[in-house]
Amino acid sequence: MFELLPSLKGVLVSRSFDPTLWPVPIHSSGTDLFIGETDLRAESLRHTTGFFVDAAGEPRCPSTDECDAAHPVLVTRIIAAHVTGGRAVVRVDAALPLTTAISDVAFVGVGLAGATLADITVIDTAGHRRTVHAELPAGVIATGTLVIALRPVADRASVVAR
Repeated sequence: MFELLPSLKGVLVSRSFDPTLWPVPIHSSGTDLFIGETDLRAESLRHTTGFFVDAAGEPRCPSTDECDAAHPVLVTRIIAAHVTGGRAVVRVDAALPLTTAISDVAFVGVGLAGATLADITVIDTAGHRRTVHAELPAGVIATGTLVIALRPVADRASVVAR
């Protein structure tokens, strides 16, 4: 595409998420992400581990508590990132609830020039893995902030019982 439109090569695209997939209104300004008026990168620096937020962007409980049904957005820091061959593996400092899947991810503070759609596997503190096909910025780094939109998944036992 850049061969056809070389002027786009240096354009800074700041949104790495699809707002229609998020359970709360989320928006960007530059490379910062906001829920309501809350700057998620600044808020993540005030916490030692990942945390859930409500629709206004207010932190509600640490990721170690089971409050994901009420607050399906998780803000966490990246501990390690490995990108190769159109795939990424990202370790985070939070526990992902076992009853959820990832709808979308947003990388805070990273421009999207050179970003691609990729399979992104998120590994939580317990070693559980979730994979999502989403926009992957070229400059993903450890210590960056990752915001994760979660959605509930059907309880397997109740599906089998039907």
